[in-house]
Amino acid sequence: MADLATKKFYIFNQAICKMLGYSRKEFEKLGVRDIHPEKDLPYVLGQFERQSKGAIGENILAENMPVKRKDGSIFYTNISASRVKLAKRMYLMGIFRDITEQRRINKNLEDAKVAARNVLEDLQVEKKSLAYAKAKDEALLASIGDGVVATNQAGKIVLMNKAAGRMLGWSAKQVTGRLFVEVWQVLDEKGNLVPEAKRPVTLALTGKITTTTTTTTTGSGYFYTRKDGTKFPVALTVTPVLVGNKIIGAIDVFRDITREKEIEKLRLDFLSLASHQLRTPLSGTKWLIETIQRGIIGELNPKQKEYINSIYQINERMIRLVSDMLDVLMLESGVTAIKKQEVSVSKIFEELLLMMEPASRDKGIMLCNLLKNHKSFFLETDLQILRSILECFVSNAINYSQSGQKVFLDAKEESDLVVFSVKDSGIGIPKEEQKSIFERFYRASNAKALRPTGTGLGLNIAKMLAEKINAKVSFESQKNKGSIFYLCIPKRSSRGVKEKEKIKN
Repeated sequence: MADLATKKFYIFNQAICKMLGYSRKEFEKLGVRDIHPEKDLPYVLGQFERQSKGAIGENILAENMPVKRKDGSIFYTNISASRVKLAKRMYLMGIFRDITEQRRINKNLEDAKVAARNVLEDLQVEKKSLAYAKAKDEALLASIGDGVVATNQAGKIVLMNKAAGRMLGWSAKQVTGRLFVEVWQVLDEKGNLVPEAKRPVTLALTGKITTTTTTTTTGSGYFYTRKDGTKFPVALTVTPVLVGNKIIGAIDVFRDITREKEIEKLRLDFLSLASHQLRTPLSGTKWLIETIQRGIIGELNPKQKEYINSIYQINERMIRLVSDMLDVLMLESGVTAIKKQEVSVSKIFEELLLMMEPASRDKGIMLCNLLKNHKSFFLETDLQILRSILECFVSNAINYSQSGQKVFLDAKEESDLVVFSVKDSGIGIPKEEQKSIFERFYRASNAKALRPTGTGLGLNIAKMLAEKINAKVSFESQKNKGSIFYLCIPKRSSRGVKEKEKIKN
């Protein structure tokens, strides 16, 4: 109880002393100003003045009143007070209640409300963001021109875009949740059903492949069946979907290549026609020229012989050009079949030297077989393709070398490779032109000056032939110092097989 006039405490219990950390004697000397923080005194005294004017017995509640302990720490109280008159003096009798814990709980509740409100707002933003991302992904998927079908680990379709639906004749709603093997069949080039275990999607789901494209194990193309039972050829890529190292599904991306197949057929028909219609008249012209040269229709004077020889050379150039162009078209069409067999490296060099010897003799070039310094070894490849590539290298070395120079043929056996090399000391290739040397019809400037009649197709064909047998061609060259052309080819054959057991070339 406090005296309203002096604002000194008059009567108090032990609980208030304990609450504020004072002894009874210490507390007797305190007043209202002593137990409230200096900065809060205006508020406290204002509340005290308001309460002093109240009616006797009127209960007044002062909430969140700051109180200072003896050690200077602050806590908050609710004070329930009323005016009391004793011996003609007015007193304010109040009951203090420490609400520090209640304030902490209230603050925690308020913080929780704010946090919950923030979480709800974040969830709303995230929901909108996910909805936008989903709409964006669906729009992107719908705009893809190729068909896209996704399956889960069990092989059930979980997604199909519109392009796939148009090609297969199904809607996404009709196929979602169904096994992919139930929706469309896969056929090979001959129209035979590809077993489920060998279908690209099955192989991807079982982890037997990482990616497969366009062709079956026999090298032919795939066909998909539509809802109405008709079929169409496809170029496809199937890839497993991985989370960590676990396969959770597969993605099949495919497109209808009916138009490409039609164009390819026209291309093959053209090749077949060109092989006969272009080569036949040139061969006939060559036969007629040779007939005239032999004097069967009469002796020729020197001038006539000169003209006939020029016509013969021009016709030969046309035959070579047509033959090279058709070879390029055949290679690009994939018509060339690969026939692997065991090849003796030493024997192919012997045959190559024998074949190229007339041309080297005419130009005064010496062919040197360095393979004689090595032991004989073998590789497994297409003999005709290998021979064609090496003929191109040796022919160029002869054509672009000067009389009296040498051309060196060599081959080295590595762990799983054979590296052929053809080295000359001829005109070389200018550094700034080397990047284009394998392009179709391209010839270096010094090569055109030395030999204007070349076609510029030899090295282009050699490079494509090398790719057919999984080999690589490369070269080193300096202008006026010669060139070295390399053919790096997989060996793919066991060592130590007796030569008599090899297939003769």
